[in-house]
Amino acid sequence: MLYHYEVLGTKLVIGKFCSIAPETRFIMGGGNHRMDGSTYPFNIFGNGWEAYTPTLEQLPLKGDTVVGNDVWIGRRATIMPGVRIGDGAIIGAESVVVKDVKPYTIVGGNPAKEIRNRYSPEIIEELLEIRWWDNDIEIINQHIEAIVSGDMESLRKMKTRR
Repeated sequence: MLYHYEVLGTKLVIGKFCSIAPETRFIMGGGNHRMDGSTYPFNIFGNGWEAYTPTLEQLPLKGDTVVGNDVWIGRRATIMPGVRIGDGAIIGAESVVVKDVKPYTIVGGNPAKEIRNRYSPEIIEELLEIRWWDNDIEIINQHIEAIVSGDMESLRKMKTRR
């Protein structure tokens, strides 16, 4: 996580059962610069220039960065500030994610673009209702085969056992 400053009030929120590969970078809001004039951070060098420290309102802050549940982020991916990655999404290796990613969508590239959905819209809707990751670990253990294989018939039964 780079450029995270508590004074900005933004957070990195990561869901359950995520796979985050080595060298993944989350760029936080502190990496943003003003864009209405020079982007150079004069204020950090003193000599009276600190009087030109931008206010929070002058910075292009984009809010919290949120990674859903059961997300796979590939090696050396970069996630930019304020991005929201939906449940079940896959981020390709070395991708630069600059905008939100819908649930169960595969994205890749620089900037990351949608490659395809992992499932049909109907199955995605069902998976978002089932939310297997919110179950107690005992229930997850009982249904691990269905979870790892995407066996929707068994996952539907898991949904009714809550």
